[in-house]
Amino acid sequence: MDKRIIYDTLPHRYPMLFVDDIYETEFGRYVRGVKNVSCNEPWVTGHFPDSPVFPGVLIIETMAQIGGFLFYSREREASLKAYLSRVDEVKFLQKVFPGDQIIVEAVLVEKFSRYVKAKCTAGVNGKTVAKAVITYFFDDDI
Repeated sequence: MDKRIIYDTLPHRYPMLFVDDIYETEFGRYVRGVKNVSCNEPWVTGHFPDSPVFPGVLIIETMAQIGGFLFYSREREASLKAYLSRVDEVKFLQKVFPGDQIIVEAVLVEKFSRYVKAKCTAGVNGKTVAKAVITYFFDDDI
């Protein structure tokens, strides 16, 4: 997916934009995307500065932003926004460090009205680092 589409679709901006690429998606079924964890990000100086670890809450935010593309389509591009509604079954399994590349997959679990529930998994180097079930509220019918 073109980086301009990501920038136009998400309302987030630096330092809160955590999507570097959406590389695979099937509308309403699943989406896969990437977050490159840089040593130049603002959290590095404050979150365990002697041995920086990417904060778990930012891993959740990364999964939420990438999962928000489950119902992205060119026809609706910037008009449909997904808002974080609920986060369940969160598990952090490994630490994430500067230089890591987080691969996130979000798979549709359930859709009801304007709410969508997705099972999200974040991985680094083929190992799962975090997982959660995230519920989104869409501002318009999907």
